[in-house]
Amino acid sequence: MRNDLVQIIARGDAPEKRNGFVSGDAADFEARFTTPTDTGEIEGTAVRFGVIDTYRTEFAAEAFRGLEGRTIPMLWSHDPSAVIGSWSAFQIRTDGMTAKGKLNLAVAKALEVRSLLQAGDISGLSVGFSTVKDERRANGVRRIIEARLHEISIVAFPAVPGSGITKVRFSETGRESAAAFIHACRKAQRALERK
Repeated sequence: MRNDLVQIIARGDAPEKRNGFVSGDAADFEARFTTPTDTGEIEGTAVRFGVIDTYRTEFAAEAFRGLEGRTIPMLWSHDPSAVIGSWSAFQIRTDGMTAKGKLNLAVAKALEVRSLLQAGDISGLSVGFSTVKDERRANGVRRIIEARLHEISIVAFPAVPGSGITKVRFSETGRESAAAFIHACRKAQRALERK
């Protein structure tokens, strides 16, 4: 859910005093609603091991080592000017490397990406890396033995089949909270008008 802006203006037609306010005075305030559980947390398989990608490359299970305690930038589509969050937890499994991260919901592009993820319009992940050690196989496939991870991007089309977002944490309860708040304000306004 995006941050919604609510503005309530108390106005009256006749200059009459009610509860300390003179009708016709404007009382503005701003309230922003975000869902407490909507922290932008996401998880996914950043890269699959032993799977040939669109560049005829595959990654060995030991390709990405030493990620413990590191934070890796989360980019939109490998664009270094579009940092949308960070990845902070990694797990090397037999089938691939998984990552947990958080979209920075104060960044407009991150909000756009979150909306696309929630709608199911995109779901791919792709790694930005530099090769430290590789080997050429007889079938022409390049096998990455060791790589330095620079970033993990959310993308529309991942190069490695099976790489992608597996979980997006979000909640719709914020909309109901905002609606309940607006309803309560309108009810209070009606009660004040009757006095």
